[in-house]
Amino acid sequence: MEQADAFKKLFDAHKQQWPFGWVPGQGFVEPERDPDDAPLTDWARRYVDRLTGIDPRTRDDYRREVDRHISLMVHTTRSGQVMPATIANITADDVQDWVRLQEAGEHDPKVGRWVRRPASPKSTANRHGLLWCIVQAAIDADPPLRTKNCCANTRLPRVDDGTSEEMVFLEQEEYQLLRRHIPDAAARDLAD
Repeated sequence: MEQADAFKKLFDAHKQQWPFGWVPGQGFVEPERDPDDAPLTDWARRYVDRLTGIDPRTRDDYRREVDRHISLMVHTTRSGQVMPATIANITADDVQDWVRLQEAGEHDPKVGRWVRRPASPKSTANRHGLLWCIVQAAIDADPPLRTKNCCANTRLPRVDDGTSEEMVFLEQEEYQLLRRHIPDAAARDLAD
């Protein structure tokens, strides 16, 4: 039912015409290019430039993230062809590939150095959050360029890398030995 409502909204937004890429009896087929579609980087810059309620430094930071990281996003067709990402053609698979690229970085074996260092889980999550907002703006556009957010349900790297440190507690005798070797009374009070 939710998909039918989403399609009805898309149909209404296209003035009761079939949305671009829709083939009756087949559903959405992968189009060559939607004439109203925009390259992802262009759409992302437009989104950042139109944001309200942020200071100039934040806007500059978002622009840098778009130019350095979101611009790396590509779209892989069902046939395996890699093409530039547009706001309408990126998929959840493309987002997952991009997250993996953020995690792994890019190493150039010819020169033996990093072209792009692996991103921390926090940086990856922040960039993904910006991308999510950019895609959501395409859904909220009038007329909408997308029906759903391809960033939803993306599994992101864990901040703790999946490791947990075991807590270690001192036995009473170990604690007393340690306390006896703390020379300052004030420091002993802190240890208690």
